[in-house]
Amino acid sequence: MKYLHIPYYLRLRDSLAKKIEEGSLLPHTKLPSERDLKDAYDINRVTVRQALMQLESEGLIYRLIRRGWYVSPPRLFYDPTKSVSFMDNVRAQGRVPETVILSKTEMAASDWVNRTMDIAVGAPVYLLRRRRLIDGRAVLVEHINVNPVLCPGLLDLPLECSLTETLKEQYGIKISRTVINMYPAPLDSTQAEELQVVAGAPCLYLTRASYDQHDNIVEFDQEFWRHDVLEISMEVNNA
Repeated sequence: MKYLHIPYYLRLRDSLAKKIEEGSLLPHTKLPSERDLKDAYDINRVTVRQALMQLESEGLIYRLIRRGWYVSPPRLFYDPTKSVSFMDNVRAQGRVPETVILSKTEMAASDWVNRTMDIAVGAPVYLLRRRRLIDGRAVLVEHINVNPVLCPGLLDLPLECSLTETLKEQYGIKISRTVINMYPAPLDSTQAEELQVVAGAPCLYLTRASYDQHDNIVEFDQEFWRHDVLEISMEVNNA
């Protein structure tokens, strides 16, 4: 009787959510297939999909394209006011970070890069593309433009770790200030494939312009985060 006025998709949503909250379904556990859920709960496939999408919108599960649905891990706390590397931030929260180099190349600066980094159109610029993972799950793709005049030979170095630390240790470059902007945006087909989601899926788009101790723009970073990964948290002192 308690289900009398509750839609079928919410009944399935509540059942799966309870298992997640009680710990019988652990983070990164793969859920039964949509067909198996349809048979187990005696509902149609459309209703199953509606329930799963509801859970996804609440951040309780996530989808990997052509692989299925999985229980979401806790979100990663991120404080944009603190200068902490991705690797250190993830480890500090008891998680396992990983970096995959997608490509690294020297290319001619486009007009957009010229305006962003204040370098001449056609001048050389390093472009580093990396995918970041947490506990084996792809969460972020980043495109990093670096001024090679300030750090010649950078692409010959290992670049899986903190770029800020590499610039400091190898070139004596200290990042003195960073300008960060962020807003929601859709993923294009390439970014979506790299994150194993469908094209057009939402992401948190974050840009980061990093200045050295002489106020030169050393790097301009574009980050494409899965929408269900971060929890933005910061403390503001009004004193």
